[in-house]
Amino acid sequence: MNVPTIPERLEAAIIFLRGEDDGRAWLGTLPDQLARYAEQWGLELESIADNGAMSCCAYCTETETGRSAVLKIPVDLEAGNTEMQMINRWAAGNAAPAVLRQDTNTGVFLMTRIVPGTVAWPGGDPVESASFATLLSRLNAPDLPEPPALKDLADVIEMRMGWARERFDDPRFADAIQRIDGNRHLADAQVVIDKLLTTTEQPRVLHADLQAKNILQGPDLWYTIDPLGATGDVNAEAALWVAIQDGPRTIDGRIDDLAAHHLLTPNRMRAWAYVLAVVEYRPYLPGSGDRIEQFIEAIDRSIIESI
Repeated sequence: MNVPTIPERLEAAIIFLRGEDDGRAWLGTLPDQLARYAEQWGLELESIADNGAMSCCAYCTETETGRSAVLKIPVDLEAGNTEMQMINRWAAGNAAPAVLRQDTNTGVFLMTRIVPGTVAWPGGDPVESASFATLLSRLNAPDLPEPPALKDLADVIEMRMGWARERFDDPRFADAIQRIDGNRHLADAQVVIDKLLTTTEQPRVLHADLQAKNILQGPDLWYTIDPLGATGDVNAEAALWVAIQDGPRTIDGRIDDLAAHHLLTPNRMRAWAYVLAVVEYRPYLPGSGDRIEQFIEAIDRSIIESI
């Protein structure tokens, strides 16, 4: 069995996430796992994606059908099974790949490959907002299968806030954080979070990480992969995509593009966009960082009263 070489970038990401000992131990078992599932499910392995840190994705072909597929081996069993069920649920609404095979004892699964499968990085075209709006509708289509047990959006937001606090305390970024008055914005974001979470009227099943890197270009439509999974305010789902971009279209412009979507409430989407712009601010990414700086500098505390 020919097992492709594990990319160095993926190795580094796994070790960073799991730690030196656990990361290298998991990576040590990976070639055997790939070979075992390839033999068991009749796959010809082609190459391994170098992105991600929670799993290994191997591009492959089913030898019997000639169908292109992706074999996904998660680092964590529970996360793998949750993702598998979420992908399977959204495939029923034509919003995600289809799950072809699965092993619930390990969280490993095989899914169809989206073609061309390039990441749908947004540029400056409002048409991209329309593509995202269509994806959001498909993710929330009626009569989808029941989801697995999911965490609350509050847990995901607290996780993001924790990452932001660590980043904002990093001395490498001290000048940029001071320039934007970052700690004040973090405090204001927490106030907005508390109000948004307590005023959510209709929690929905969320991807919870629906940013561009987790959206793939299909032949005609966009599709999503790599969900975290949560339940909560769908406006937060849209706001994350709005906030994390590096193209020329502004955050306000994207909010305006999506304002008429039947699932969204513009003032809540804007409030969530403020929260997520603050917690996802990375001064070492100038395209994204500049857009975020412009957006949060124009926000005043009246946003809290608008919720």
